[in-house]
Amino acid sequence: MSKGQPAALEPADSHDVIRVLGARENNLKDVDVELPKRRLTVFTGVSGSGKSSLVFGTIAAESQRLINETYSSFVQGFMPTLARPEVDLLEGLTTAIIVGQERMGADPRSTVGTATDAYAMLRILFSRLGKPYIGSPQAFSFNVASISGAGAVTIEKGGTTVKERRSFSITGGMCPRCEGRGAVNDIDLTQLYDEELSLNEGALTIPGYSMEGWYGRIFRGCGYFDPDKPIKKYTKKELHDLLHREPTKIKVDGINLTYAGLIPQMKKSFLSKDVDALQPHIRTFVERAVTFTTCPECDGSRLSAEARSSKIKGINIADASTMQISDLAQWVGELEEPSVAPLLEALRETLDSFVEIGLGYLSLNRPSGTLSGGEAQRTKMIRHLGSALTDVTYVFDEPTIGLHPHDIQRMNDLLLRLRDKGNTV
Repeated sequence: MSKGQPAALEPADSHDVIRVLGARENNLKDVDVELPKRRLTVFTGVSGSGKSSLVFGTIAAESQRLINETYSSFVQGFMPTLARPEVDLLEGLTTAIIVGQERMGADPRSTVGTATDAYAMLRILFSRLGKPYIGSPQAFSFNVASISGAGAVTIEKGGTTVKERRSFSITGGMCPRCEGRGAVNDIDLTQLYDEELSLNEGALTIPGYSMEGWYGRIFRGCGYFDPDKPIKKYTKKELHDLLHREPTKIKVDGINLTYAGLIPQMKKSFLSKDVDALQPHIRTFVERAVTFTTCPECDGSRLSAEARSSKIKGINIADASTMQISDLAQWVGELEEPSVAPLLEALRETLDSFVEIGLGYLSLNRPSGTLSGGEAQRTKMIRHLGSALTDVTYVFDEPTIGLHPHDIQRMNDLLLRLRDKGNTV
């Protein structure tokens, strides 16, 4: 290259647009469009003009379909089958991530902190600076239980077999009483069945537990109790097997099945999810049959006593998680420790993003299932701002709807920050 001449454009750098030719999805009429990559593009128009059909139904849908095809056939079997959109040509697609206003996950252990990685950074911070030192970051995780065990192992050494005793332990932060949920439940047995009736007479009042389906086949074939006898006449053992028996392999009519008592089944199918995310008729039943109270051992913090004992400047991780995020950002901003300077900077940026986008009133321990659609979308945006991924296409569904004019400018600034990381928005 001679002096003063511009550098030649590499072929790999020439793919700077997403090209759509002949889009006919839904009400689109052979639409041709080129979208610049690593730029912020806004689609506007009246209702029914085809904005969603082009962005969601064509561009994002094809990107998702192509990504799904990279998985093994086994994994694809658990995914929805996506058809190719009605379009003649799509070029220059990148990985598309849709950030909609749907409510966030139904897991009761999901919080604002875990959904944005802010809590993960907080756990690392306490594992490094907390006094007394109690262990690695997982020692502050309410999703990890403390486990210990011991046993004999067989090792080949120098041509001989040697048996040695080994032990292991995992220190987690989960409260053993509430299992990291922050609440314990008490089930009203009178809401589960009518003791005057037998199972065959329809004693069970739990939604979905009909004697006409698989449950009836299991209850009749398990042999633990008489399905024709009124429940009030059951012996203590029979009633225990009906209500509390842990999952047990049984064989009914030559078919291998698993029997579990009503309460373990309810805890697995109903109580392992956020109650507000359940179907309306199931939610009504749960609210009637189950009483939720704050865990007396962890006082709702979800954490073990050991995790709560480690503090930084008199604050433990449970206290930090219950702070209003704007106050937490101020507390973190006052911490100065060169050994964790990059971590503190990343945590400050994440917490400041909450404040800038108008979510400074939340706390990191707020259950993610209780967020509104707008709050959930903005929380997802903060998660993506902290992501290490670049050159991704982010698709937002009306990100400023319902916001105060003062917050709209903050939202626009965050969208530009996401673009400036090298993404297409």
